[in-house]
Amino acid sequence: MYPTKHNKHRQALGSPGSRGRSGYTLVEVLIIVAILGIAAAIVVPQMLAAGTLGVQAAARIIIADILFAQNDAIAKQRTRKVVFNPTNESYSLTDENDAVLTANWKSGDANNYIVDFINDSRFQGVVIVSADFGGGATKETLEFDDLGGPLNGGTVEIEFQGERYRITVASFTGRVTVELL
Repeated sequence: MYPTKHNKHRQALGSPGSRGRSGYTLVEVLIIVAILGIAAAIVVPQMLAAGTLGVQAAARIIIADILFAQNDAIAKQRTRKVVFNPTNESYSLTDENDAVLTANWKSGDANNYIVDFINDSRFQGVVIVSADFGGGATKETLEFDDLGGPLNGGTVEIEFQGERYRITVASFTGRVTVELL
């Protein structure tokens, strides 16, 4: 077979003697190791703080329960409430008659949708600092109407060893956001 233009081209690119790169240089490896080292120095201390993970988990669960109450109000076309009790470090989900809802996935009897930060080992040391949804006698109650719209917006603040998060529910849209304070 006589060399053709295509054969010469293939030979130049694919032959073992060609000058194409087949690995990484020492400089490239050192740069990647340095980047990984910097990322580890930033991320690992955050991951090792168990309290940080606990307060973040508590914030996520509160947000999930607020969204559940809102969606349940839409699905059942009934009022749903999230009633916070900072004094007892707990909150519950209730219906329009203030009866605590039942969660089938939770162990125990009926009317068990109560989240207790004191007795739940996942949240040891996390406290509900405040809950304010409009002042008055029901200032610690977030209420959704039968269309899932909040009757009042407001905030909940939780804390663990100085790390504080504020969960905000917008009064008109019901949008839930969280921020580190």
